[in-house]
Amino acid sequence: MKKLISILALAALLSACGNTETPKTADTTTPETTAATETAPVETVSAEATKFATYNGEGFSFSYPEDWKSVDTSQWNAPAIKAAFSDQSSSAQFADNINFTIEASASGSVDPEEFANNTANYYLQNGSSIGISEYKKTNYTNKPYKEYNAGILEGTYKNNTGTEVVLVQYMIPSSTDLYSMTLTYAKDSYDQDEVNQIIDSLSISASLDQTPNANAAGVAVADFFNSLTPYVTSDTGVLDQTSYDFFAKHSDLFPASTAELRKNVKGLVDSNVTTRHLNKNVANYYEKFVKVSGQVVQVEEDNSLGSTFSIVLVMDDNGNYITALYPATTGDLLDGDFATVIGLPITNYSFQNVGGGFTNSTLIGASLVVAD
Repeated sequence: MKKLISILALAALLSACGNTETPKTADTTTPETTAATETAPVETVSAEATKFATYNGEGFSFSYPEDWKSVDTSQWNAPAIKAAFSDQSSSAQFADNINFTIEASASGSVDPEEFANNTANYYLQNGSSIGISEYKKTNYTNKPYKEYNAGILEGTYKNNTGTEVVLVQYMIPSSTDLYSMTLTYAKDSYDQDEVNQIIDSLSISASLDQTPNANAAGVAVADFFNSLTPYVTSDTGVLDQTSYDFFAKHSDLFPASTAELRKNVKGLVDSNVTTRHLNKNVANYYEKFVKVSGQVVQVEEDNSLGSTFSIVLVMDDNGNYITALYPATTGDLLDGDFATVIGLPITNYSFQNVGGGFTNSTLIGASLVVAD
């Protein structure tokens, strides 16, 4: 999940960077793969033959229109951006542009369509917050890079000036990195032949390994909790490396989605650990499954990452609070109900309550949340 969030956030940032305003860094995603709604493809416009220049970066090169200028990417604080160029000759509100990124991909997924679908769904659900309004996926095409799996995601959106924009992203995943070329054009200047020539010009000198990561599922689960811990705790809590490794090792239990898995996780619970122990020193229990029962103070579900996850605030009989971060839906569970949470303690934190003070809570990566 950490992989998806960072890649989607970066893709969102770069796809919106074509206007004349200074782009702002977005941080957000992600989620499991689902397909985005497709619409009719974008029509191209005819244009005179483009003259190209070649950019030679560290381990890669590509061509770009020779009258485009280099963009200073240092202000974005995004080292994954390796090169960017834009058409600065026009007075139009949108400057056609291209950028190339190399982003670490901890999950090891080598399926370009998975990345494309996740990216499209991120734009659909969150695009308006980073200047991508009315996003529509128009096409996805498998386009191998040499002997490696790769694909092109095409879509359209409106930027914050109301300009209709065509967004094309060429994605080449390896087991360790995602190589992405992103091209954005105002719809009235979009030239399919020019785009094809730029994409075909891409050359990567590094050896690409597309062997799937055997522990991709474990890393994805650990990344989910690692990425959302700061979000839930308002940047006051982090996932310890011990916890990260333990989540990855027991990824099949998050969530415990079958009767057998639910039986297994119940058998792993250390019944001697209570919320009082967690409040005293949560670090002692990073590798302990705990069980907490009580009244649901608040339950929320979120679909912004492409699949549902839940945040459940529970108060136990001692008046202590836990916050369950659960990578699934809680079904019919509502505020005021009683529930049992089984999971791994992550961190202690506090949140502001309605009385103006602060309430302490233990964040738990939940394997199971069931109504009592």
